[in-house]
Amino acid sequence: MGEGENDTVAGLVGELSELSSLVLGTDALDRVVWEAAMLAVHAVDDVAACGVTVLREGAPQSIMPDEAPFGRLENFQYEHGAGPLLQAMRERRTVLVGPEEAAFWPAYAELAGELGVTASIVVPLRVGDDVLGALNLYATGPVDLRSSQAFGELVADLASTALSCMARQAEQVKLTDELRTALESRAVIEQAKGLLMSRGHTPESAFGHLRRTSQNRNIKLRDVATIAVDLAERAARE
Repeated sequence: MGEGENDTVAGLVGELSELSSLVLGTDALDRVVWEAAMLAVHAVDDVAACGVTVLREGAPQSIMPDEAPFGRLENFQYEHGAGPLLQAMRERRTVLVGPEEAAFWPAYAELAGELGVTASIVVPLRVGDDVLGALNLYATGPVDLRSSQAFGELVADLASTALSCMARQAEQVKLTDELRTALESRAVIEQAKGLLMSRGHTPESAFGHLRRTSQNRNIKLRDVATIAVDLAERAARE
């Protein structure tokens, strides 16, 4: 690796470090991943544009379509179920596409030619054995992108990390919400049990009464308890 490339690597690593604060400070997952992908466009002269595919509910989808100049090429592959993008994701490996490789997908190659794409690199976004999507890097001139593969894979690692971190964060938020709901449910159920116990029920019979009402009326136990508490508070005010 030459001195100029070393400088580029150092600059890229510096940008990656700065991006970590963005990952921690924003809820806009697509924007985070897109900014990660754009690092390759800024760092590598031969890369003219990028695109990012993510898997959502098992289906591939391009993010930031208004900023992705070659989204049509990605959508074409989703619709036809074939192309370097899907191959990279399926085989969990980087796919380099020049004129010779593109010939394996004639319809894809024709559309790429119409859009001015001369070469591309597709790097799967992976976390362990899971594929979360793909980074698509495009060239529009007579270049060989093989020398840019390392940069593409470095940026794909960052995008994968961003996806993984945000997914964990979303899961943590979901878990926190579920825990809060469970605690709130427990509190109102205990309050309703207390009301019934003040009328002569034991703790067991109070809970049994609430549960039978829930089953007989097909209403969640928490909702039965909430109704009981609301009625008691309303009666106390009257």
